[in-house]
Amino acid sequence: MARGFKAVERSVMLLPVDMLEWLPDDHFVFALLEMVDALDLSGLEACYRLGTVGRQAHDPKMLVALLAYAYSLGVRSSRLIERKCREDVAFRIICGNQPPDHCAIARFRGRCGSRFVDLFGQVLDLCVSLGMVDVSVVSVDGTKIGGRASLRANHSADTLRRIAEQAVAEAARVDAEEDAEFGDRCGDELPDEWKAGPGRAARIRALVDQRRRAEQALEQTKLVSVKTFKKDVTPVESAQRRLDKARRRLASAARDAESRRVPDVLKTCGAGGRPRKLIEEHARVKDAARRVGLAEAELAAAQVESQAAQARRQPVKTRFANLSDPDSKPMPLRGGGFLQGYNAQIVVTDDHVILAADVTRSPSDNNLFVPMMGLAEAAVADHVPEAAIGVILADAGYCSQAAITADGPDRLIAVGRDPSRNKARRVNPVILRMGERLQAGTEGRRTYKRRSATVETVFGNLKETMGFRRFTRRGLQAARDEWMFVATVFNMRRLAVHQGIALA
Repeated sequence: MARGFKAVERSVMLLPVDMLEWLPDDHFVFALLEMVDALDLSGLEACYRLGTVGRQAHDPKMLVALLAYAYSLGVRSSRLIERKCREDVAFRIICGNQPPDHCAIARFRGRCGSRFVDLFGQVLDLCVSLGMVDVSVVSVDGTKIGGRASLRANHSADTLRRIAEQAVAEAARVDAEEDAEFGDRCGDELPDEWKAGPGRAARIRALVDQRRRAEQALEQTKLVSVKTFKKDVTPVESAQRRLDKARRRLASAARDAESRRVPDVLKTCGAGGRPRKLIEEHARVKDAARRVGLAEAELAAAQVESQAAQARRQPVKTRFANLSDPDSKPMPLRGGGFLQGYNAQIVVTDDHVILAADVTRSPSDNNLFVPMMGLAEAAVADHVPEAAIGVILADAGYCSQAAITADGPDRLIAVGRDPSRNKARRVNPVILRMGERLQAGTEGRRTYKRRSATVETVFGNLKETMGFRRFTRRGLQAARDEWMFVATVFNMRRLAVHQGIALA
């Protein structure tokens, strides 16, 4: 049995003077710092202008290590990274107790993102030097990654055109009304009776008293006005009724102005008399005419919206664009539904090292096998020139005659669980021969089974362990840069595991 509880002393806590002693020697952050020190970051340093006035910039090596460690833990928000640099020991060690501002982190990621491709190649060279890259069997696959956009932000070309036209028409209408009402004035000037003077305070007190008396009268009478609305009235009908009411008010104001006009005999006083005021110049008539114009504009807008609603009900296939991220597209998901984002592709070796990576806007993988095979061959030629790809594995999403017959290494592409349901595949001799190579009990089938243990495992680590399910920047090129950095960080983690370092 225990004698008691240990005392918790929070007021006095002595830490080692050397920050490097705050963490164990086999921590992942030390291996990460050594990897970054071994990289050539001259391309990132070229993004800065040094030797001029201003504060000193943060070292690109520190920022790369900081982002790499943050991405490895699933932390990608620049503000959250800044907070971690003040609260987390590992982050404080990376930044040397000089936490960068979240703006500096975000600007570095946006300014130098295009240079991350070079980092990916250097880290891949480190993997090759340690004998971690075996290209005898490689696998290609893709996954849907969400973008910085929403499915609700997708609009058709007609909708976008209508929004633009309405905005331009509304701006022109408002400008015309303000020009007619204010002329050369701004419109926010105080009326003459409210300008500074001895009578302004008395007028304010009179208005306050008038408002108080009106509230007291309302409280005494307890008048309740009940308004009834018809639920079956359409917006067009409602706008038409308001227009009719505005026109009736205009006619009434015109009649009233006509009845109040003084005859010419009485209005004209000798040679210096003034002619009678026109009906259109009366204040009530001008206000009623303005209301008629507004009601006509509202009716026209309601009619346009009604026609657009009827057109939307018709099954017309049209192209859509996203207002948040125009490059992103709705990606169909396997379990149903759609995800607004991109199709992220990787090529993985049997050692779980990412050999090549890319991001596309294509919802389907059917036409992506040849481009990804080309990227894999280029990576092998640049980083593993003494080797050659033995066989490339791909699932049924890449199955096509062009993918099977294209020049390049040998490949095993699944043809689907039941190719007899697909007439094009059932009668295609090229696809039939590929299906024969993948029959149960064959050598091709045993080789193909290795795909799920390689590329699927990598995707599982990227999404679950590193928590990467959404891009932080908008645009296809920005998504490609970030995906290459994620692949770089993943290979760094593989390097650490290869060296026997436990990951957090």
